[in-house]
Amino acid sequence: MRRPLLLFGLLLLLFPAVSALFTGLRDGFATLAVWQWALVLLLPGLVWLWYRHFSRLGCRDGCAPLR
Repeated sequence: MRRPLLLFGLLLLLFPAVSALFTGLRDGFATLAVWQWALVLLLPGLVWLWYRHFSRLGCRDGCAPLR
């Protein structure tokens, strides 16, 4: 029950962070607000968390199918 809630919370941060990154690349990083800067700075950590704990490529025992 806890794992889907953690994924939901992670995605609530990950999608706006990616959007802020592309907005910064398109319009210039000087136009970003402080909260967007925070999301862009957190982006590598968020991607690592998603890859390590929720991706089929990075997770270990947690992704094994239930028998």
